Amino acid sequence: MPRHKDKKKNESKVAKPSYRLAAKGRQEAEDKRLALLEQLFDPVSRRRRDFIKPGWRCLEVGAGRGSMAAWLAEQVGPGGQVVATDIDVRYLDRLKVPNVKALRHNILEDSLNALGPGAFDLVSSRLMLFWLPGKQEIAIRRMTQLLRLGGWLVDEDGDWEMVSPVDLSNPLYAPYQDAWQGGEWWARRGYDPFFGRKLPALFEKCGLQNIRHEATAEVVRGGSPWAQWWKETLEGIRAHDQAEGSPTKAREHEYQALSAPLGDTSVWLLSELLHACWGQRLD
Repeated sequence: MPRHKDKKKNESKVAKPSYRLAAKGRQEAEDKRLALLEQLFDPVSRRRRDFIKPGWRCLEVGAGRGSMAAWLAEQVGPGGQVVATDIDVRYLDRLKVPNVKALRHNILEDSLNALGPGAFDLVSSRLMLFWLPGKQEIAIRRMTQLLRLGGWLVDEDGDWEMVSPVDLSNPLYAPYQDAWQGGEWWARRGYDPFFGRKLPALFEKCGLQNIRHEATAEVVRGGSPWAQWWKETLEGIRAHDQAEGSPTKAREHEYQALSAPLGDTSVWLLSELLHACWGQRLD
C-alpha cells in the first residue's frame, strides 16, 4: 500500500492540468453533457441568484450553453444587460436573447477592458474555477475587479472526494473506491478535489465582504440524470487522456470501475458536495 501511494504522488507531480472538457472534436458529446448539467443544476443556481433586480448588468463567466445567461436576462429585464463569456462560444452563439451579449473571453488571460472594470452588479460562475488549478485566486481577483461598488460575486463549485456508491456491500463499491481513492483520481491529474470548500477563504482573501456560503449534496440512483452527467464528464476526461496518448491499461481499468455503478439502477450514489459562495465588493 505505501508503494501504491508513492506511485500516485509521483504521478501528481508530473500532471499538467488543462481544460479537459473542451468541445473541440467532441461537440455532440459536450452538448449532451452541458444539457444534463443545465437540467441538474439550473434550479438551485436560480435560487442562489434570486436577489437580482431589474435593470442590473450581469456577467456570466464560463457560460457554457447559456441557460443561466438567458435566465439572468429575464430577471434584469429590457433595462438590464447580461454579458456571457466562455473560451468557446459555439453554444452561446445560438442564443437569440436581445439583452444577452456573447463574448469569447478567457478570464485569466484576456484584458478586462473588453468587459468593463467596475461595470457589473453581478458576476457569476458555476463549475468553472475548479478547472483552473493554482489560478483560482487570480480569476476571483479579476472577477472582483469587474464588480461595481456594492456588486456581488457568486460562484458554485464542488468537492469531488465524496462522490461514491453508498452501499459498501455492493460488488461495484470496492473497485470504484480503489480507482477513486477519495478524489485522488482528480489530484493525479493536477486538480484539487476539495476546492469547493475553500471558496469563502478565497473570497475573503480577494477583498470581498458580507460572505455567505452553503453546500448541498444528494443521494441518487445509477442511471439517473446526475449519473448520466457524471458518466459523460468522465468520458470527456477519458477522451482527453486518449488524445494525449496515455490510455494505459491501468487507466482504462479505472474508467471501467468508475463508470460501472453509474449505469446500474441497483446502485445508489452520493453526489458531489456543491458549494455556493456569495461575496460583495464594498471598497
